[in-house]
Order: sequence, then C-alpha cells, then structure tokens
Amino acid sequence: MISLRASLLGLALLAGGTVSALAADLGNLRDDDMSSAAAARFYLRGDVGYDWNRAPSLSQLGGSLDSASMGAAFNYGGGIGWFLSPNWRMDITAEHHNDAKVSGSTVGPLDTTIVGPATEEFNVSSNVVLANLYYDFASRAGFNPYLGVGLGWASNSAHGATATDGVTPETFDDATQSNFAWALMAGVTRELDHGFNLDVGYRYLNVGSAHTGDLFDTTALATTAGTGISTGNIGSHEIRVGLRYDVN
Repeated sequence: MISLRASLLGLALLAGGTVSALAADLGNLRDDDMSSAAAARFYLRGDVGYDWNRAPSLSQLGGSLDSASMGAAFNYGGGIGWFLSPNWRMDITAEHHNDAKVSGSTVGPLDTTIVGPATEEFNVSSNVVLANLYYDFASRAGFNPYLGVGLGWASNSAHGATATDGVTPETFDDATQSNFAWALMAGVTRELDHGFNLDVGYRYLNVGSAHTGDLFDTTALATTAGTGISTGNIGSHEIRVGLRYDVN
C-alpha cells in the first residue's frame, strides 16, 4: 500500500514537473514569437508574375466584335509595406504588365478601304498601383499562409492596333485610359534567412477597360471619328513569386 502511494506520488510529481516545464516552454515560445513579430516594423518587396488574361468583350461602331481573345503576359513590380500587428500587414505596390495581344473580328465595313469582314488586333499594357491589406494566419511564423485584398488605379495603354480584310491593313491611333483596379490574393510566405522571405501566391486582378484611338483612313488620309475599339473589363488570373525583406 505504501509502495502504491509512493508510486502515485512520484507519478504526480513527475507529471507536475512536466506540465510546469511545458508551460514554461510555451511561455518562452510565445514571448519569442511576440518579440519576433514586433521586431520588424516595415518591409520591402519585389515580385514577378504571369498573367492569364480572360478574353474581354470588344465593341466598335456600336456593335460587338466576334472571336474576342487576349493573350498572356508577364508582370513585375515592387513595393513597401508595414506590419500592423502579428497577423495584419499592408503594403503599397507599383507594377508594370507587359503587352498582351487582343484580337477580334468584325462583319461590317470600317471605312472606304476596309470593305468587308476584318480582323482587328492591338496590344494592351498596364501600369498598376495598389494599396493591399493581408491577413497572415500563422502570426508571421516560418511558413505562413495569407489572404489579401487590393484597391487602386490602373493606366491601360492600347497601341499598335491594326485592322485588315486580308488585303488592305489600316492602323488606329494609340490611346491610354485610367481606371479603378482591384485584386484578391491568396498565398504563402516562407522565411529564408537574414530577414528575407519567399512569397508565392495566386492573384485575381481587374484593371478595368481599355480603348484604341480612331481608325486612320488611308484613302482620306485622316482619322475616322468614332471608329476606336473598346474593351470590357480586363481581368487576369496570375501566379506570382516575390522576395520580401523585413526591416527592423
């Protein structure tokens, strides 16, 4: 009986010591996490990405163009961010999206030289500035999933536009349009070393619409008013890879 009591007392003391040690370790870990989270106040970032653009609607002369398509393109940019808490951060980014080819076809005449169905093509590039807010699920741990949203501004340049019926090519004036832009993001960051973090994520970006200038009539040697091509909202699915440097 005495032996049983002694054994139970020994187990209780051992369990108590283990729990105390574990609590101390958790407390230290929490303190370490909090001190790590508070150490860096802001960060610098650079990113590259690839856009899979959705085909926007195309219109001209009050009608819709057929067989609309838009190609893929690379983008790159950078920004500066701030840690608001262990879980929340924000940044401001500026980026450039390279030329993506837009094309469509029309069934009617465009001017005195384009007399039948025509294929129309032009390039769209964009400069985008976004203010982004993120929620880090793991409180800035070594491997950290996150969600984010961005709001901002885009300047879309339509250039190099042509129209041809297979015989006579025509050109359009270049034009630039500014729009509201927004983004939704999801990804993960992986801590590397010396304050560097790898960021890999998905983003859906909407940069609004674009339009070309008017068609240049080679017969009249003048632009034909109201003949520009307009797009609907341009949206893209993106995979992005970035490097972030946390600054104390």
